[in-house]
Order: sequence, then C-alpha cells, then structure tokens
Amino acid sequence: MPSSDECIICAINSDNLQHYRIAEQNGLKAVLDIFPIAEGHVLILSRSHASHLEQLSAEEHAELFQFAHQIGKKMFEVLDDVSDYTLVVNNGRDAGQHIPHVHIHLIPRRKGDSLRFYWRLMTRFINPISPLSTKTRLAQMHLRWINAG
Repeated sequence: MPSSDECIICAINSDNLQHYRIAEQNGLKAVLDIFPIAEGHVLILSRSHASHLEQLSAEEHAELFQFAHQIGKKMFEVLDDVSDYTLVVNNGRDAGQHIPHVHIHLIPRRKGDSLRFYWRLMTRFINPISPLSTKTRLAQMHLRWINAG
C-alpha cells in the first residue's frame, strides 16, 4: 500500500491538491469526482489513510456511512432531475479500487440513464472528451452544491 505521502486522497484531505469540496464533517470530506460517471458524482473520503473499510476504526466506519447518508439526502435537493443514486465502495484493488484509500462513490441517477451510465463507467479514465469532467462543468456543479447550503 502506498504511503499517505503519495496518496491523492490524503493530498485532498490536507488541502494540498485542488478539489471541489462540497461538505466536510469531522475530517471527512465530500468532493466532486473529477472523472464523473454522471453529473454531480460525489466522493466521500475517509480521513484515515487505509485501503479497506476493515482497516478503519468502527467509529470512522460509522461516521463515513452516516456522512454519505447525509450527502445522499442532499443530492435530491441539489440536483432536481435525480431520481436515485448508486452507492459504490470498491474495497481494495481486486474490487476495482483505483486509489488505495477508502472512499464512497455517490453517483446520481436519472430516469433512463442506464446506457450512458454504463458507457461512462467503462470509459471514465480513457475518455478525454467527456463533457462532464471539464473544469467549467465541475465549477458549475460545485456552485450548485455550495449555494444549496
């Protein structure tokens, strides 16, 4: 497992890397994913540098999911066209985790988005022309979250 000095999520948590923070609670952060599968895709970041949920304390584990619950409820207020969301935890490299630091994906879902959703899921890191990951679109989404309070 890479050290926390090399971890992109640890860099975000310490504010050493630009990010789009939408909420923070007890050292946990909710940020916009810069390679979103859907517009408004949020990451809930653990405060501890750990690659697996089981490495977190029971307290942090519970706080992480409670925070995700709060952000999920808020998603329906911020994104008026969202009908549901997909919650994903890739718990380790063999489960598809790209960054070895515990984080939860909250991916907004809209009626009829299945084909687009799965296409973006499969191509999110190799699709350089995705309109969802432009700085302008991310900045606009960030403002929607911040203005929603």
